[in-house]
Amino acid sequence: MRFPIAWASIPAALLLAGCIAGGTGTDTENGVTGKNEPVSVTGINARVVDGAGSPIRGVSLSLYPPAYRPDSGAALPNLFVDSARVAASDSSGYVALPLRAAGKFVVEGRLHGETVFYDTLAVPDIKQPSLFTFRTRAGKVYKGKVNLASGMRIDSGWVFIRGTARSVKVDAAGAFDLGTLPEDVGRMAVGMRFASSPTSVLQATVRSTLDSSVAIPGSPLQYTCNDVPKDSASKLAISAAENTDTASFSSKATDTAKVNSALKSCDTLSKGNLINVVIPASTILVGPSVADSLAVLVVNDAKEIQSATGTHVSEAMVIPYAACIPHAGQERTTYSVQLQPSGGDILVQDVAESCRAE
Repeated sequence: MRFPIAWASIPAALLLAGCIAGGTGTDTENGVTGKNEPVSVTGINARVVDGAGSPIRGVSLSLYPPAYRPDSGAALPNLFVDSARVAASDSSGYVALPLRAAGKFVVEGRLHGETVFYDTLAVPDIKQPSLFTFRTRAGKVYKGKVNLASGMRIDSGWVFIRGTARSVKVDAAGAFDLGTLPEDVGRMAVGMRFASSPTSVLQATVRSTLDSSVAIPGSPLQYTCNDVPKDSASKLAISAAENTDTASFSSKATDTAKVNSALKSCDTLSKGNLINVVIPASTILVGPSVADSLAVLVVNDAKEIQSATGTHVSEAMVIPYAACIPHAGQERTTYSVQLQPSGGDILVQDVAESCRAE
């Protein structure tokens, strides 16, 4: 039996799917045609139209759970009652959606291999005949480069859109390419999963020609700065991140607005460099009573500045590594990213807010 219904009779909850967690994050026009003409449907149905309201044939519709993460590698559940995972619109733009159960979903429409819309679908009752309208949107290319505020490099990473199947790897240079997507994808729940490490690791130690055991507290010491071998650098970076005592000591003993004499022994203070400063006990005014290491990360390069008095070099900005880089050395996920079309870069704030330069 077919159930004739008019657009005006569709429940208000179905006329506007609205925002759902992990979905488009935008209000949509699901179920709205602007016309009051009767349409006969059974079950859950949709119609795909263009911006002018004309039907579009051959648009494939895929449904996803709103919390689905395409970067997880988990199998995507089939939300339809049969084995088919995709439904396509006919010549009048109509397509049946044989849902297994009621709920909230993210809907993707694809035409000729490109995504022409993302939308939300809220179905409170699959036994209630319902008709929704989805509108295609103009697409733009979403690609760019990921930059970490810390200056560290990305060892591995993914940019993904939660509640969809769209994800892409970030390459060694931080570049990503999600392809052509509807413009309003910038308001969706876009996430990034990444692991990072310092661009290089150095260690500053007191020159062996000095007897640190008789050094006078507060007196200047001569340091030497050397590269740390790659295998040791990784261990040092992880150790610094996990050493909470060092984090506490760093916050007390380091003026993060200046570079001390130990750091100045390093020829290059580039953004993203991790420098482990080994400080003799005799020079420590606050903190441990034995020699300690202080791991700091350079977050702003030393730069030449032109002024009325001539050219001078501004000091690099450093921060305590363990205290200021949350989950340093570990993989982490952030949703504080926003996509921009046409080569827009992504800046990931991976430095604790309390440690950021004002």
